[in-house]
Amino acid sequence: MKKASYNICEYGIIRSKEDYGDVENYLLQEIYLPANHFDSLYKYISNNQDDSKDSEKPFTLSAKGRKRQIRVKNYVGVIETKEGLHLEILPKIHLNKSKNEEADTKKIFLRMLRHLKNSPFVNISKAHLETSKDFPILEVFINSYIEEVENKMQHGIKHDYILQEDNISVLKGKLKITENIKRNHSNITHFYCEFSEYSPNISLNRIIKSTLLKLLRLSNNYRNIYSINKILSHLEDVDSSTDIKYDFSKINLSSRLLMNYKTIVEWSEIFLTNKSFTNFKGDNLNMAILFPMEKIFEDYLAYLFKKYSEGYKIKTQDKSYFLVEEHRRDKRFGLRPDIVVDSGVYQKKIIDTKWKLLDEFAERKNYNISQADMYQLYAYGKKYTTESQEPRLVLLYPCNPNFTKKLDHFIYEGDLKLEVIPFNLTKDEKEQIENIIKL
Repeated sequence: MKKASYNICEYGIIRSKEDYGDVENYLLQEIYLPANHFDSLYKYISNNQDDSKDSEKPFTLSAKGRKRQIRVKNYVGVIETKEGLHLEILPKIHLNKSKNEEADTKKIFLRMLRHLKNSPFVNISKAHLETSKDFPILEVFINSYIEEVENKMQHGIKHDYILQEDNISVLKGKLKITENIKRNHSNITHFYCEFSEYSPNISLNRIIKSTLLKLLRLSNNYRNIYSINKILSHLEDVDSSTDIKYDFSKINLSSRLLMNYKTIVEWSEIFLTNKSFTNFKGDNLNMAILFPMEKIFEDYLAYLFKKYSEGYKIKTQDKSYFLVEEHRRDKRFGLRPDIVVDSGVYQKKIIDTKWKLLDEFAERKNYNISQADMYQLYAYGKKYTTESQEPRLVLLYPCNPNFTKKLDHFIYEGDLKLEVIPFNLTKDEKEQIENIIKL
């Protein structure tokens, strides 16, 4: 089936051509889908998106009369339906009139994604970043998986001893007497035995084969398809998984035999179970890999501070303090600032990152800073204050055309101050980190 590929950025709007006419797509802000693709996507979201109040939803659905629309929230990634719709959702990164907005956005997104914690994206290589403008994101993910499997298979396919039962012509292992009498009372040439066999048909390899077979159906890229078929030719003695959940449960990544396969297993979980940071799923979806940009931005900034803060001690998600010191002999409500910069001598810097669009011209609306964020930083400031000094508080938001320079100080009380600073993902990241540390 030929795929219909579309790109949109977070907070963009998806509409149906049937409802709105044959309108031209507006960059990455608005897209208009053929009726069949819009209807299928709208239906999947409506049926499969968790509607519980505590659930963060990747999409919101709305309608004005008969005109329906889908608004993308702050989730990014890729969705592919069985009807052939391929939708890439990219972060809203302001690129200062870039001629190649889509390609440049995709490159920055993949660069950030490499540093998402507890994910396999670390193996997205620099080569993938350079070719991303020509490659759909899903094909980049598939290629990353292929390369990881190829790398491990250079040392051969993993084997292990598997306990089996079979009616065989040679006595081997342990004779199962009751079953043997039942099956062979008139056939003395066979023995029903329980025995161990050194085989490649283990849970890990079954999961890998099942993943490759699914990716073979999903990929439209010749190089990826060729590579998948080449790997599958080496897995002829391995069955595809008939119980994916069971096979995953049998993969012991802490064992010496399999500990180097963590990335492959993580990728396999993503591809086979649509495992990501959202519970958006559905039987009619080929693939749904979605991640909140808030988490990607947070982890990427944490990586940059660790990389460019030589001579400083960097803590991420520091657990040193609680908001409530005692309640029934326990401390309650742990404080978890994103980043703590400690030189050991100078002021500590307590930094939180927020993937939100501020507006330096909207002073009456407090620049779109949420009151909850201000309370949060105040709590950090009070708890990290010592007898000798108060910490410097920093809120980092992504740069945008309406937020290009840091705001005036927010003074809570005395020397307890908050800096609100834009971080530009398109400019020298090292220089920006060093400037923040030297505040």
